[in-house]
Amino acid sequence: MGLAMPYPPQNYNPQFDADRIRKATKGFGTDEKAMIAVLAPLTAPQMHVLGKSFEAQVGRTLIDVVEKETKGDFEFALRGLVLGPLGWDLWLMDRACKGFGTHEDLLTELLMTRTNLEIHTLKQAYKALLGSDVTNLVKGELSSKTERIFLMALAGQRDESGFINQQQVTNDVNDLYKGGAGRMGTDEIKLASVLITRSPPHLAAVSREYHSKHGKSLSQAIDSEFGGHMKDALLYIAEAAERDGQGVDRDAIMIERAMAGMGTKDERLTWRIIRGHWDKPRWAAVKAAYQRMYGKSMASRVKGETTGDLENILVAVIG
Repeated sequence: MGLAMPYPPQNYNPQFDADRIRKATKGFGTDEKAMIAVLAPLTAPQMHVLGKSFEAQVGRTLIDVVEKETKGDFEFALRGLVLGPLGWDLWLMDRACKGFGTHEDLLTELLMTRTNLEIHTLKQAYKALLGSDVTNLVKGELSSKTERIFLMALAGQRDESGFINQQQVTNDVNDLYKGGAGRMGTDEIKLASVLITRSPPHLAAVSREYHSKHGKSLSQAIDSEFGGHMKDALLYIAEAAERDGQGVDRDAIMIERAMAGMGTKDERLTWRIIRGHWDKPRWAAVKAAYQRMYGKSMASRVKGETTGDLENILVAVIG
């Protein structure tokens, strides 16, 4: 999911949709189905200009309306749509680090495997809109080596050349093995440095060679050598490098994990679907991967695991 600022959309009439939202929320009660029908199909640029148009026409922001007219999981999902990809990432970053306890899984998904531009945009926007520094925010929530690997990610210094140097791949495979399964104890920072700073194509090549040489996947090696939040963060990167090498299969798996087992984790499911859907070509690939891996459509699975307005909005967003 990218964080590029929206460009003006063509052939879109925001005044028409602004009027539909106003009618859906005017008077006693809210027409939730009408709100879903308006908001779920919009692209990020369309949502941006709708927000501007609505505020100009009504004198209130869309977020004001969402907070006043809806509640619970439905409000959470609508907030994600209305804020758009960058705005919601900022809101989720704040949510992940403030209040009682840290939402480590959310923090991982917000910061790991992002492009350098996305990291720098997130940091600049957080400072501009919320008046504080993301790096200091993370420092206040994490500790020891876990803090260090997140600060490495926040540096936004991943190699993005796409060039694969086979000798460097072999060196990294050796370093990953020597820093983990091939030694007493684990050199966490060396392992993390490879995963956080290398390009996705390079990591995909490392993953293939590691499996070929050592008979286990990179994620299996991490699972056996790490624990807690650090393990989850590094697994998130490793699982993106495996299978398709672009994280598409991983994203499909993460959506299934939010529904598997006893009870559906509604917030995780919601943020994963809404954050994913903004990048339409990639989202189509994630849905296809889900169908291939689980033998059913993502929409049908979500429909069976959720109810009411949350079910309706997530199924509509999935498309």
